[in-house]
Amino acid sequence: MNTTSNSVGEILLATPYKLNIYIGTFLWIAGNFGCLGNLIVFRSRAFFQRAYSIYLLLEALSSLIYFDFLLLTRILQRGFRIPITTRFDPLCKLRQFDSVWNHVVSLSLFTLALVDRILSLQQTDAYRKWSNRADLAYRLALVTVLFWLLFFGHRLVLYSTTNNQCIPRPGVYAVFDEYIEACVTAMCTPIVMIILGICLLRSVRSLITKKIIPINESRPMAAIQPSILRKIDSQLALMLLVQIIIALTTRIPYATYLIYSNLTRYQVKSAYRTAVENITSETVNLMSYSFFTSSFYVSLITNNGFRRIFKKFIRKYRPKCDCKLNKPSKTLNGTIVNHSR
Repeated sequence: MNTTSNSVGEILLATPYKLNIYIGTFLWIAGNFGCLGNLIVFRSRAFFQRAYSIYLLLEALSSLIYFDFLLLTRILQRGFRIPITTRFDPLCKLRQFDSVWNHVVSLSLFTLALVDRILSLQQTDAYRKWSNRADLAYRLALVTVLFWLLFFGHRLVLYSTTNNQCIPRPGVYAVFDEYIEACVTAMCTPIVMIILGICLLRSVRSLITKKIIPINESRPMAAIQPSILRKIDSQLALMLLVQIIIALTTRIPYATYLIYSNLTRYQVKSAYRTAVENITSETVNLMSYSFFTSSFYVSLITNNGFRRIFKKFIRKYRPKCDCKLNKPSKTLNGTIVNHSR
């Protein structure tokens, strides 16, 4: 019986490390590939000068840092047990700052891209004139980065390595910081996605309603436009639905656990409960990376234009075989000559 209990205890203790090694590494590879894919597509000639593409291009750059600094240090420290942030105070401060700053910057840029699309679909010129402005996109992106830098800059000062832990200053600040993180980085994601998704779908459907009104009972515009617009509508609906589901299934558990851990911080817990909570903590933290990992793959599956440009890039750099060397040809007198050697 004791042997069984010890083996179960060892499994529970080892599980958090295994989760970070295997799931963390998978997310790191998939996230880097997805970010590079987004950079390739949104830097293409078809997308580059559009405002929403600028937002999504900058979001991909932000997410690339998110994976190659935040997730990579997590894998090394919590998976392979290499003490990085708990040994070096500057890395502790920088990582805790980046864990919230990079998240909200990426989400804000994605939000601005959705707002730009909503404005472009409005019937009123007063709203539509604010869409697809590249100069405005760069200015808003800079303001977004600086705003969140000031908002979360306190982490660069009030976090430190103490007793081999990277923790906030004890007391009121620690409680304040955890609730701010739960509200801003976790709960706001699904809420913002749902609100903007509804607004975007309503705008598209409103445009469809306007376009399908017959013009002098003739066929051309009334017959062609609705099918194209319904296709756009279905693609947007599918993309947003998938993104909303991912946001809900990853960020709400993350926020819930942050609140739970703060409420039960000073409770006396058994070794078994502590082990289970560690597994839960690692699982919900790793799940929180899925939202940024999935962006490229959702676009690739649901957006025909995005998929076409990415395929064009792959074909452009795919090695070509010179099949002419093996192709037989005829001479003037009809003799077949094989050029292969």
